[in-house]
Amino acid sequence: MAYRDLREFIEALESKGLLKRIKTEVDPDLEITEITDRVSKMKGEKNVALLFENVKGSKMPVLMNAFGSYERMAMALGVEKLDDVADELREMMKLPYVSLQNKMSVVTMIPMIKRAINFPKYVKHAPCQEVVETENPDLDEIPILKCWPDDGGPFVTLPLVFTKNPKTGKRNVGMYRLQKYDSKTTGMHWHIHKNGAENFRDMKAQGGARIEAAVAIGT
Repeated sequence: MAYRDLREFIEALESKGLLKRIKTEVDPDLEITEITDRVSKMKGEKNVALLFENVKGSKMPVLMNAFGSYERMAMALGVEKLDDVADELREMMKLPYVSLQNKMSVVTMIPMIKRAINFPKYVKHAPCQEVVETENPDLDEIPILKCWPDDGGPFVTLPLVFTKNPKTGKRNVGMYRLQKYDSKTTGMHWHIHKNGAENFRDMKAQGGARIEAAVAIGT
């Protein structure tokens, strides 16, 4: 893992001059995405990550274009270039075929073996637990963006949606867009062939009317 959390990644971007803080008030309704659209299409040093610190109607900042260049994507993954990730995956796929008699190969690959078996990493405490609201959760407090004029409403476009299959107990995480309907409700956009949708169908087949899901935003 290259960074402990998103905050640390933001600090790294800023230290390299790859992030611009915007203190002027901006509107999550069309304005933030219009600014981001223009910046993301710029070339060279002008294409930077954007941290909107003063979002209309919300106390939360909004980070945009964080992965909008090959350099920033490589930084996020903790590599010099993106091809390094593919190269490491190829080596990991060879692990089952390493001969135990070839002690040199095993010793050389120990660090890689550790990375392979330690993914994903489970923790008991995480930054997302610093503030826990169970009595009156309110989606209006989150600066959910409306991206285009003809959109049906604000969308969370990059959520990590966690579900569990009721038959197998196997967990799944997928990126399924969430449309905000009101302060308490969103719609889930998952295609029929996705694992999240399969978990939901299996729950209905067992007589359940709903499936438990957890959503992580800002990862």
